[in-house]
Amino acid sequence: MKNQLTAAIVFYFKGEKFDFSAEIDVDKWLREHSGDMEYVYDVIALANGLDRYRYEYDVMVMEPVVFLKGTGLAARYIKDGQFDLDNFQVAYEVDKTMSLLRPIAKQYFDIDKLENHPKVLNALLAAYRAKPSIANM
Repeated sequence: MKNQLTAAIVFYFKGEKFDFSAEIDVDKWLREHSGDMEYVYDVIALANGLDRYRYEYDVMVMEPVVFLKGTGLAARYIKDGQFDLDNFQVAYEVDKTMSLLRPIAKQYFDIDKLENHPKVLNALLAAYRAKPSIANM
């Protein structure tokens, strides 16, 4: 499932209320923008017809973004309107690694639940982490 967040922001400019929201592709946010919040503001602005060269944008970026809901792994890291990006990144890397190791455990050891076999899991993790040095052989 795709990691997405619904991000919202409310601000006022010249007495007018702006209530914006947009869908954030969390994988793209991390991959292409290293988790920089500027990307989130840009996505919200563009989704609501606002570009960086308007005064409204300058006012908008001074307000906090509220994360309303999410999909995929990202949904677990929203609490009280905040997105725990740091812990999400750790969980994302673990999830990505495990999705690579599970099929290997199944194919070579006939293990369905790798988490129940810590020695095999640790051996596969050690091999996975050592892969750059193996390529130099």
